[in-house]
Amino acid sequence: MKWLSNSLSKADHTFGCDRCWPSGADAAWLARDALSRDLELIDESHFHVMILACPSCLQRFVSIFTETVDWQDGEDPQYWTLFPITSEEASELARQRGALSAGTLNTLDGERRSLQHDHPKGSAARSYWRTGVTVGFHD
Repeated sequence: MKWLSNSLSKADHTFGCDRCWPSGADAAWLARDALSRDLELIDESHFHVMILACPSCLQRFVSIFTETVDWQDGEDPQYWTLFPITSEEASELARQRGALSAGTLNTLDGERRSLQHDHPKGSAARSYWRTGVTVGFHD
């Protein structure tokens, strides 16, 4: 997995539109709020995976949330990954819905750009680009 800069040129991506997948990581994180829920895949308190869709261009994304409870201070580390997916990938994830695992998610295209939003304990949240999907530790 590669770590990327906070901004990429328009030519560096082929998924989504300017509304749902802008070139800046901070703007892309804010744009996530406008995506609509398409399908819940895993709904656990510290591990939540769903397919989101852009109301403008209909691009689908898999959204992965993980949290690790440390039982101190109530400020638990939280991490999100937003990853654009093809129609075929969306269908396959939906088909595996009851048996979907972190391992399956980790096999999605490792060269495709993904948005990471991390909020570690004791630090400010930050958004940045990287490639692929890695489901982190969660309770």
